[in-house]
Amino acid sequence: MKIIRNYSMQFEADLARIALEGAGIPAVVVGVGMGMEGGIGGVQLLVPEDRIEAALKVLKDFEHQDEHPE
Repeated sequence: MKIIRNYSMQFEADLARIALEGAGIPAVVVGVGMGMEGGIGGVQLLVPEDRIEAALKVLKDFEHQDEHPE
């Protein structure tokens, strides 16, 4: 597994994980600290190395959709 994104808040990483899993890409969130914050190192989103390119495309589309809802 490789880190593809860092987030400051757990819920942001969880939303990205859910989007990836919905696209059939396994994802794991690590670095969760107390409460909803990621602690000093933040929260990392990891995917299998052979799925990085596909995962980044899904996240780009997901983030674009979030910025420009129809």
